[in-house]
Formats: sequence, structure tokens, C-alpha cells
Amino acid sequence: MNVTLRIRLTLVGIIVALAPVAVGQDRWPEHRGPQHNYHLTTDAQYPTHWSVATGENIRWRIPLPETGHSGIAISDNKLFLTCFRKLTPADNGPNGTWVSETRGYCLDAETGKILWSCDLPGRRPNQVNGTFTDSTTPTPVTDGIHVWFINAGGWMACHTLDGQRVWAQEFEVRTKHSAKQFQPFLHGGNLYYAMMRDANDPQRRAQTASDYDKNSKTGWPWIFVRCFDALTGQPTAVLADGISVHSKGALGSLHGQNVLLHAKGGSHSPPEKPYGITLSKLNAAHDKIWERQGLSFEGTHFVDEKHAYCFDRNDLFVLDLATGETIKKIPIRDNGSLIAFDETSGRYKPRAASTLEPRHLLTHRSNIGVGKYHFFMSGQAGILGRIDIETGDVSYLQVPLQVTVENGVKNFSWTDFKSGDETGSGFSVEGDRRRLSHGFGHISAATPIVVNNHIYFSTVLGTVYVVDATAEHFDENAMTAVNDLGLPGQTWTLSPLTPANGNLYQRTSRELICIKNDH
Repeated sequence: MNVTLRIRLTLVGIIVALAPVAVGQDRWPEHRGPQHNYHLTTDAQYPTHWSVATGENIRWRIPLPETGHSGIAISDNKLFLTCFRKLTPADNGPNGTWVSETRGYCLDAETGKILWSCDLPGRRPNQVNGTFTDSTTPTPVTDGIHVWFINAGGWMACHTLDGQRVWAQEFEVRTKHSAKQFQPFLHGGNLYYAMMRDANDPQRRAQTASDYDKNSKTGWPWIFVRCFDALTGQPTAVLADGISVHSKGALGSLHGQNVLLHAKGGSHSPPEKPYGITLSKLNAAHDKIWERQGLSFEGTHFVDEKHAYCFDRNDLFVLDLATGETIKKIPIRDNGSLIAFDETSGRYKPRAASTLEPRHLLTHRSNIGVGKYHFFMSGQAGILGRIDIETGDVSYLQVPLQVTVENGVKNFSWTDFKSGDETGSGFSVEGDRRRLSHGFGHISAATPIVVNNHIYFSTVLGTVYVVDATAEHFDENAMTAVNDLGLPGQTWTLSPLTPANGNLYQRTSRELICIKNDH
């Protein structure tokens, strides 16, 4: 790689990091968005109401070549996403559909036309349309000159925006639970992702677990956040403290220094020890700022200017970002108020929150902070939650599970639903039936995004809840809209919405959708 191009990349990275988001230039270059916190603040007006089933506020929709659930990265007029290679009946085995090979795609943002694609071979098969992850889970990353694709089955590659491959390399994947929550990002000329140390690394722990044994407590090499030179793919550093496959990682800033919050722990006894949470600098040495041991965090974290927010099995911890000390511990389970929908009367009514009995406190990846509030999809079907960080009040609101359409009229279904994950090629995926649930509970959800104080929650059913994050009371009046991404039984997604230039982009297992206000 020549020096001129490297300097150009560095300058573009600085400009992108420092440039304000302006009307007509809204950008979403990677999974976490332009500010690395899933927020976009802009003067542009974004749609809050739409329906793919009726065509309301749908600019265009096109079939995708195959299923997948990466997010969509955007650079100017180009969209980047990942799908599986074409699936065939030969991909079905006794445990369902398992595939390692994926393809990266570049599409025209104005039309959805495929401009180019690339092979991302992978090394280890993952379950297609997996309940939590699959080989297509990582969202591409772009800096406006290049785009980086990662296949969670063990392949990473860099391309120019016109499709020329700069470099590509494989990496080893531990088991099917392979960094299932962590999303790649760029910083300081490096590409960051979570994976094992290389096989020839003397600091790598030996493997004593049998292959695919996800429950081995000690028998696996650890997973670490690692970084690679973005223009060559050469490894540059390893964050020494380790990270579990359950940790999505949260980026923030402390005293002008970029930092990463990452956790060890969670279900299936991950081998990285001791369990707890760590804040690390994203400097050359990747210094550890602090570590909190002993907390059973499942890895769903969020960071703002002053605090880190972390859920354990029963509570939300509010930690001082600078020291890791507990500022507040807010009980969530069996606590708070509930506004529930009574189908008999057709009205919302208050009900005791103690009637909620979710086995899992919240749905994985579904939490986000806005101002003094923290929002999440609960572990119980059709229940959203809000926590007032200042007062400790916990509020729940029941929402419909699915949008139905009869004679062109939208209706809501509160308990019944139809699920289906037919792919863009028409292939029928086999495997874990939990993927065909309502999308709350022991499953990952698309990470919510915030656009101008509206939160967009998506479920696997293709139901999108738009919530006014500034509402004084968390009741039916805080619900701006309930939208659909297609007809019941024909829509499935684990992908977050992506906003850019007044459009919302979303992909399902079948198609790519552009949503825009008609007026």
C-alpha cells in the first residue's frame, strides 16, 4: 500500500470522526453509527410511520440474493451488507442449515441495484438465521474510501468502494458461539474485531474442549478484542483483558480519549475469567482504566459521557465511567409499573408489574440510553421497558406483537403471530425453532437506533416500534407508531435500521427496503 493512500485514509478518518452530521450528509458508516452510540441527531426529517405490507412511505424494495442479517453501512450513495452465498438442500444436515460461506454486497442507495459483490469464504459453518448470530452477523465498516467485510465464520477483507480487493485473510473461529454480539469498528487506522489469538501465538491458551462444545468452562482459548492495520490486515494489538462472546462492547469517550467497555461472563460458562467488566483505552497500548470483577453481566452495555450502564440478572448498574464505581443499582425484576392493553375493552389499563415473569430480564442487544432514560425490550413477549435513571422508576408498556393487514387496513395482533424466514432465494432454512418466535426473550434482537429522539425497536417478526424518547410518561402516548416490514409469516430480520439522507434502510431475510416520507 503506497504512502499517499495511507495518508489519505488517515486524513479521511480524522475528517469523518470530527465532521458534524449535516442535512443531506447524514451517514451511518458502521453498526454503531456515526457517533458510535446508535444515535443520529440531524435537521433532516426521517419517517416514523410506514408499512411495507400496504406500501405506505416505501420508496423501493428489492429481493436480496440470499438471507443474512448484517446491518447496512452507508457511504454517500452506496450501501454495504452481507448475505450468505446461495443456499441449497445440500446445506441441510441433522441439526439444520449450517453454512460458512458468505458474500459482501455493494448496492446503489437510490435504487437498490447491486453494483458489485465479493466472496467471503469463512472457515467454520454457523447456523443460518441463527437465534443469536450467524456467519453474516458482522456489519461492514466504511471510511468513504474503503469498505471492510467480516464473515463471523472466519474471513475478513478490505475493498475499495468500486470493488477492488485490497487484502483478505482467514481467521480461526472457536465454536458456533464466536463473538456473537461484538461488531467491528475502525479507530486510529485499525480495524477492531473480537477473536482468538492466532494458533502460533505463545500466549494462546490450549484447547482441551471437544469441537463445538460451547459449554466447556475452561477448555477453550480465550477471545480478545484485536486490531489489525486497516490497509494491510496485519495484526497490530490485542486488548489483554479478554472479552466473552456475549459482550457487544460499548464505545465512548473519557477525558478526550476513546474507550471501550467490554465484559467477561454470561451463560454457557465462557472460559474468559474473572467474570466482570473492563474499561480500556483505545490508545497504542490499550491501557486498562479499571476493572470490576464479580458482576454477572450478560454483556448488554451502554455508555454515555459520564456513565456506563450494565444489566445483570436482576438489576441495572449505573457505573462512574471514570472509576467503575457503582453510582446506582436499580432493581428491575419484579419492580415498576405496567400499562397493559385490555383486548376486551380495547383500552390501555394499568396493571401490577409483578405480573411480569420473564425468565430473562431483557432481550439481548435491545437496550439503549436517551437522556435520563434507559430503554429495553423485556424478556416477556410484547413488553417494552423504560428506566428513569434519576429517580429509579421502572415503567413497562405492552405493545402489539405484529401488524396485520385486511383489505388494505392495518390492525394489531397482541398475542397471536405468524413467523417465517423464507430467504431471498426461496430456500427454506431448517434448525433452531426459537428463531420463529415473537422476538422477545432468549434471543438477540436488532440493536435499537435513535434518530432525533425517536427510538426504533425491531423484532424478528418485522415489527418496528417507534417510541418518543422524550415522553413524560411511558404509556400509549409515548408510542409514536407500530410499523411492519412485510406481511405476517413472510418477514424475518435480526438487522437494525440504518438512517441516511432522510431515508431509512432495512433488510429482511428476503429483501432490502428503502423507507422515505412521501411528502
